[in-house]
Amino acid sequence: MMNTKTALDLILKVMEPALQETEFVPVRPGKGDGIAPEEGGGCAALFARDGETLRVKVEDDRAALQHCLREPEMAMDGDFKQLAVSLLELDRAAESDCRYIAGDFAEVVQGKFRVRKKGAAVAPGAKMPKSISKTAIKNGDAYYDALSFGNSFTSMFPELRAAYKANYEKYGEFLAEEFFLRGGGNEVVLRVVQSDNKAQLNRLFGLFNEVYENGVNDVQSLICVTILGAMDELLLARCADYMSADLAPVAIRVNRYLTSNAGKSARLRLENPPLYKPKKQKKQGMLSQMMGGGQGGIGQ
Repeated sequence: MMNTKTALDLILKVMEPALQETEFVPVRPGKGDGIAPEEGGGCAALFARDGETLRVKVEDDRAALQHCLREPEMAMDGDFKQLAVSLLELDRAAESDCRYIAGDFAEVVQGKFRVRKKGAAVAPGAKMPKSISKTAIKNGDAYYDALSFGNSFTSMFPELRAAYKANYEKYGEFLAEEFFLRGGGNEVVLRVVQSDNKAQLNRLFGLFNEVYENGVNDVQSLICVTILGAMDELLLARCADYMSADLAPVAIRVNRYLTSNAGKSARLRLENPPLYKPKKQKKQGMLSQMMGGGQGGIGQ
């Protein structure tokens, strides 16, 4: 049976790049590792930056990401607000469960606390942020986020590399939906599917299957809703044999919903999204709404 400290250690290891990127510094009293027992059971670790504190907490049945607008030494338990929570039954949990939770927590931290210079755009020719390494993903230490998926996709289709970089320069972050809907991403996917070239289809869906299995929720939604959900139903049928057993039923169900009368308004929102505004708070994604809501990943 995994204990709370071991589970929290695993979660923090995966979250470390996101915490560094957002400039949250671990609070380590004395020479400790920063993990401290909590009243009432479980353990937690604190991270601070400029008058605010993050707390990552693990109890016997759940893991939570919390935040408050106080310095760590002034923060009381009632000051913290929940940013994300996930069930984690330690008597049955595996390391992969902790890594999956950590991937979602890291995504929330990056989305809510991303450090930007004044203005959304960055200078033309600015260096792209470093994407998550495939080695870390393969080892289960990290999950695909939108930037890493975009990097892998445009490595496969280098003619889109300039559009990938232009998207980042325009918004100060990689807006994956914008890239696929209006930056040429979906056009390339459609071209490959229409070509009926087995080698190209195997290569394309090899990437989709890998990213769907090892991606955070937003990237799973990107594949099922923005890319495959927008496809003609007959064209999607050509792809069925190339999709994994996990991806196929979700993608087909979403596609059917979007092409139905019930999904008309959702499809209109997909094709005509509102103007870009910096993220304020993570909300339930379109895919989660279509699949009936709930917590955790698609496969859970």
